[in-house]
Amino acid sequence: MKRALAAAGLTAAAVVVPLMTAAPAQASAADCRNYLASRGYVVGPKVTAACAQTGLTGYQACVQRLLNIDVRSEHALIACNKR
Repeated sequence: MKRALAAAGLTAAAVVVPLMTAAPAQASAADCRNYLASRGYVVGPKVTAACAQTGLTGYQACVQRLLNIDVRSEHALIACNKR
């Protein structure tokens, strides 16, 4: 019984872990831009550059750039989570 439970746990982990790690990769800079456009912001070069931020500090850089161009903080946080 213990072996069966261990095998079931490993199988579940093998399915769940890739799904959890793949989810953020499905978001894109286009999702970020589209969200801001849906909120009435003009999506020009500054928004495009902010939404394109990547790397370890990409989220923070995205938020900061959007705040610098007067995007409301709640919109910046949501938009940058979508990139």
